[in-house]
Amino acid sequence: MTERRDWPVVTLVFVAVLLAAMALDWLVMRRLEGGLGLGAAGHPKPAIELVVPRTLFFHPGHSWARLDEDGSVTVGIDDLIRTLVGCFSTINGPSVGDFVVAGQPAMVIGENGQALRIPAPVSGRVTEVNRRIGSDPVLLRWRPYKEGWVFRLIPGDRLSTELGLLAIGNDAARWMADEMGRAENMFRNGLLESPVEGALERAGAAAWATVERELLGSAATRELGA
Repeated sequence: MTERRDWPVVTLVFVAVLLAAMALDWLVMRRLEGGLGLGAAGHPKPAIELVVPRTLFFHPGHSWARLDEDGSVTVGIDDLIRTLVGCFSTINGPSVGDFVVAGQPAMVIGENGQALRIPAPVSGRVTEVNRRIGSDPVLLRWRPYKEGWVFRLIPGDRLSTELGLLAIGNDAARWMADEMGRAENMFRNGLLESPVEGALERAGAAAWATVERELLGSAATRELGA
């Protein structure tokens, strides 16, 4: 009987330790991956912190690429777009066997009948899609650089050239800071309203069109940080 009465206590201790470990993991990853604060008009402090992993390649159209050990490339959507969209209801990517082209739309993320088209960071043949994010969108919302990846591909013969047009490391952090400045101007001008997380959920078609034009639409032609 004594052992049975102790079970709830042991369970509570285990849960507390688990939650503490998860919180520590989140803080450590923020430090390792690098965080940048995004604020809105009237907020003296950043309203939300964005992650910019130093080991990923970032495309101007807010997609990212990771070189995998088997020669494939994993592709996803970055933290800025994920943050602005918030609780999305639409996430579509290419199908296995499709050939995607760097700079051309390859993913769609949306909410309330509105959507943003995200370009592929590099060209290649799609070999795998992450079906989990369709049934569990939290993966993309909170783990965009890990379990929230969208698809994998075998790169084409222009991979070296295409990677040279992307940002990585400190260059990626500087570029993201510039992009956050663009987003902050949208809050300052009243196009988007606080809070930052899910700002597009409460915005109309004009805001979605402006975000796509300013942050995504010219991605194929403008240089990083331009």
